Amino acid sequence: MAVRSPDFKVVASVFVSLALSALGGLASAQTPVDDFGPAIGAPAPTFSLSDSDGTRRGLEDLYGENGLVLYFNRSLDWCPICQRQTLEVDAAADGFAERGYAVAVLTYDPVEDLARFDLRRDVSLTLLSDAGSQVIDAWGVRDPVYDDPDSLGYGVPYPIAYVIGTDGIIRARFWHEAGLGQPSGWAMRSRVDAVFAALDALPD
Repeated sequence: MAVRSPDFKVVASVFVSLALSALGGLASAQTPVDDFGPAIGAPAPTFSLSDSDGTRRGLEDLYGENGLVLYFNRSLDWCPICQRQTLEVDAAADGFAERGYAVAVLTYDPVEDLARFDLRRDVSLTLLSDAGSQVIDAWGVRDPVYDDPDSLGYGVPYPIAYVIGTDGIIRARFWHEAGLGQPSGWAMRSRVDAVFAALDALPD
């Protein structure tokens, strides 16, 4: 999925697609919706955001030994499915670390809401605040369903997770592709075991 050469990209894409298919995972980048988010093999757009402690964190500050798994999620304040997924990912943090990946969750929540969730749940993941949705828009992953500025969901991302190598290149992505633009498409989430299988299948 990430590219060091054209052959690498093809082989990685096939490996990840097969892993997701075998485990009933969600869509891989072999069948993307056109123009939604950065493609596999593309540079990850950089950013600088505050975490739940108010510390500014750049993309380069977040990498583990092999890179970062970055989850774009809606809200940890009012979205129960987002909260549940984040807790499931947090419970699997050791599995990500064993594979050399750090994990971060990015939402449109202000720092105060993320700090409240972190205090209540004591998560080990990095929680990133994109209040104003500037990074969400820079990555092109805003949920198109919420086009009314008065809607609570205005500015949320459509849930998607990216694997980013330490070279800043996107190596894989996970999302419910068929649900994009559907009112409840956001409710379908990638399972951690499918993400693990894909990470294990990525060439070194």
